Amino acid sequence: MKPSGFKALLSLLLWLENPAVAMAVPVEGTFSAGRDCPAYVSKNKLTNPDGARVTAGKAYPVIEADRRWDARWYRLRLPSANPPERWVGRDCGRLQPGAAAEPAAERCDVAGQADAYVLALSWEPAFCELKPDKPECRLADPVAYSARHFSLHGLWPNKSGCGTDYGFCGEVKQPRRDFCDYPPITLDPVRKASLAEVMPGTASCLERHEWHKHGTCQTAMSSDAYFALAADLTRQFNGSGIADFVADRIGRTVRTEEFLARLDAALGRGARDRIGLNCEHGMLVEIRVNLPSELKPGASLGSLLPLAGKSSGSNCGSRFRLDSMGRQFLSRIETGG
Repeated sequence: MKPSGFKALLSLLLWLENPAVAMAVPVEGTFSAGRDCPAYVSKNKLTNPDGARVTAGKAYPVIEADRRWDARWYRLRLPSANPPERWVGRDCGRLQPGAAAEPAAERCDVAGQADAYVLALSWEPAFCELKPDKPECRLADPVAYSARHFSLHGLWPNKSGCGTDYGFCGEVKQPRRDFCDYPPITLDPVRKASLAEVMPGTASCLERHEWHKHGTCQTAMSSDAYFALAADLTRQFNGSGIADFVADRIGRTVRTEEFLARLDAALGRGARDRIGLNCEHGMLVEIRVNLPSELKPGASLGSLLPLAGKSSGSNCGSRFRLDSMGRQFLSRIETGG
């Protein structure tokens, strides 16, 4: 018998006699790291000469497991390690069986690959027309900040080829039925109170959804810094003169061209080309502001816009309505009032 045949037979006999001491078995799939862990060259000696680690939120191709069933170790491929084949304990993440992992460049849930950002801003009165049962909409205050300013929906890292589907790059990989079902995030108490003003959706735990879906896809900022930047950009947008412009026109119909011209006047020539308007039922509901891939705290919104890609435009037609808080415009239309 050839040596290779003998080794295969020996491996099979060992496994049949005692599966727990069988040799490693090939595995196809992906290992999603739930936390940072050392990646060993030898799992028995725990050797890690270059200090290689798997990173929470990232996925790695699996080569083999130490057991056919109830594996305790998985051997992964880490391209940056030397050698790249490394053992990681099963308690560091979870195995997703199946075909070998897609290259990271083709995935839409791997952190640190954003090539742009989008700042999404809601017109809260229209949002509450569409979703009146949301907690933040049940006690609509006509003098609240959100009644006369655009509100923060989210700051989204985007990746070319994924767009707004770029998300869930951390431990949470699926959307939750209710935003409050997401794990809580830690925010400084002062920061949390400040965020609640510009993001009334915190009453529905919107900040949890935004962090786990979008915030985890960037690697430069903590949750505190991420929301501080998002809140600052929101205030800059409102403070540019846009909020004053809309406040004078609440409850009225506005020509889209007039609004776009105001964007250029407030944020710099060409701003309109990097800002998209979204309307439903003739109401302005959301604005999406394109931003570049590098965002630094304190940067002016006007200086960032020229560095961003162009927007896909508006679906608002030639004019739209700026709804007022608590007036239930849609109900009046449906009842003929």
